[in-house]
Amino acid sequence: MKSIRSLEVKAETNVRAKSLRQFVADNQSPKAFRISMNDYKEEEWVTNVPLYAVDGFVF
Repeated sequence: MKSIRSLEVKAETNVRAKSLRQFVADNQSPKAFRISMNDYKEEEWVTNVPLYAVDGFVF
């Protein structure tokens, strides 16, 4: 069964906005993805994917 993934796209390195975290908490989403200028990093609730890597990334 496929599931819906939370996805946020930022065109900068400042990713401190609380909206994605709040959405994940409110909707009990197991994992979120953030695409930004930052490097790849996996955290408990979010995976940060750099803009240059989106073409080959499987969500």
